[in-house]
Amino acid sequence: MRKTWNKLGQRERLAILGGAGIVLAILLVQFAILPFWEEKARVAKALDAQEKVLEEMNAQLAEYRLIKRDMDVIQQAMASRPPDFTLYGFVERKARESGVRQNIRAINPSRGVSAGAYEESMADVSLEKITLRQLVQFLYRADSPRDAVRIRKLTVRKSMESPEYLTATVQLATYQAATAPRPGPAPARKGA
Repeated sequence: MRKTWNKLGQRERLAILGGAGIVLAILLVQFAILPFWEEKARVAKALDAQEKVLEEMNAQLAEYRLIKRDMDVIQQAMASRPPDFTLYGFVERKARESGVRQNIRAINPSRGVSAGAYEESMADVSLEKITLRQLVQFLYRADSPRDAVRIRKLTVRKSMESPEYLTATVQLATYQAATAPRPGPAPARKGA
C-alpha cells in the first residue's frame, strides 16, 4: 500500500486525503455528533415534561394544603358545636335572632355530597315579605364560619304583592358526621 501511495502524484494524494477526510467527517457527524444532538434534544424534551409534572404536583400540593387547612377549620367548628346541632335548628335560631322567623315560608332540608366520614347538609330557606335590612341581618347571622355554616346560594326578587318588600331564597350548607346508610330489605332466598 505504501508503494501505491508513493506512486501517486501530489494531486491524487490530496484527492484521496480529501475524500478520506470527507468520509471521516460524514462518519463523525453520523455516528457521534447527530446522536449527541438527538440525545440532547430528547433529554431537553424529557426535562421539560418532568418540569411540567413537577409544576402540576406543586399546584396540587398547594391545593391539598388549602383543602386540608379548610378541613381542619371545619373539623374544629364541628367539634365546638353542641352534639345535638342541626342545620334546621340553627336556621330557626338565626331567624329568631334576626326577627325574620314569621317571614319564613319554608325550610327544605337536603343532603349534598358525602366525603368519607362527613356529608354536606343543606337547607333552602324561603323568606317572604322581608325588608332589605332584615335580609342582611339574617344573612350576617346565618353565614357563620364559627359554626361551619355558609351561604351557598342566594336568590332575591321584589315581592309581587308588595313592591317595598323582598322575597328571598337562601341556601345554607354545613358539614356533619355522615349518617350510616339504612339497611335495605333482605334479599329473597331461592327455593324457600
